[in-house]
Amino acid sequence: MPRIQPSLLRRASRLSPHLASLLPACRDLASAQNELRWIKSHVDETWSRRKSWHLDDLCQKRGRGVPLQYVLGSQPFGALDIKCKSGVLIPRPETEAYTFHLANLVKSGQLLGQQVRENGHGVNLIDFCTGTGCIPLGFFSSLQHSVQNMTVRGVDISPVALRLAQENIARNVELQKLIKPTRNKRLDITTANVFSDSDMQQLAVTRWDILVSNPPYISEDVWHHGRGQLGYSVRKYEPRLALVPTNNLPCPSGCNAADVFYARLLDISELLKPTVVLLEIGDEDQARRVLQLYFSHPIAQSSRVEVWRDWPDLEGTEDPEFSVVEESKGEKHQVPVKGDGRIRSVLIRRLDEV
Repeated sequence: MPRIQPSLLRRASRLSPHLASLLPACRDLASAQNELRWIKSHVDETWSRRKSWHLDDLCQKRGRGVPLQYVLGSQPFGALDIKCKSGVLIPRPETEAYTFHLANLVKSGQLLGQQVRENGHGVNLIDFCTGTGCIPLGFFSSLQHSVQNMTVRGVDISPVALRLAQENIARNVELQKLIKPTRNKRLDITTANVFSDSDMQQLAVTRWDILVSNPPYISEDVWHHGRGQLGYSVRKYEPRLALVPTNNLPCPSGCNAADVFYARLLDISELLKPTVVLLEIGDEDQARRVLQLYFSHPIAQSSRVEVWRDWPDLEGTEDPEFSVVEESKGEKHQVPVKGDGRIRSVLIRRLDEV
């Protein structure tokens, strides 16, 4: 990372010592001014005393590289206000984009058909590795006034994440961003280990229409060295557990260690039999590896797959499909790609829904 020019530091200091504190993280004056405005607003809304001290403290933390969402304590996600704290992954705009695109496809009947809104059938969604709970909360908020019956569940193994996700439900109910969950419209958070067969068998008691997951998918190499894919602030302050698969997980033969959650989630999908599966991935290389896992898995015989870019609701300028070679058979598959931006997620649809 290039050093900040001394002249820029002097200019920031003349304008405000807080801008000078923020500059190492923001890198330019305009960004520092924006963040200072947000931090000032947060201090005014949060504390009635010692405001100057809190402002100094938060600006210094941000200047050391603490993510702005941890400094402010929250992150917008659609109309929701998602609390953020150390130890739980910060929601990303790309995750927000595919969550609400998925919800819109369900509302319109393009996914799951019109039965979701008719005859009280409703929709059930389960989100693995839920973190803050942003995905289930976002999906629930989008459909809460559109369906008669709905069960939305977030699953995680981290006690810190589970508590925060519960807090986010309560907070957004209080803010009237969410209706209070009811018997017919359920929104809950539960603990379960993705790699526990008994935990997954318990979840299989419920009919799930949609399975979503933003699992750990960063390699050990990228975690330690960045490689232009992961910033210093993420590696220093965000939880490794939510980003990097631990090396003691059962990894199928030939599976890249960074992809171990996808191999497991395909097995879980075969058990739970959702109509739709949506998996966030890191980049195009990982997407190709995950697609190879998919095409060699029994689930591929009864489903179709497509890839979404960062902004799946936008018209893309890139190729509308790419080729994937199924290494075990040497077969070539053409996979449709929708949206604009970088490759972001893989969508699997059961054949009777295509």
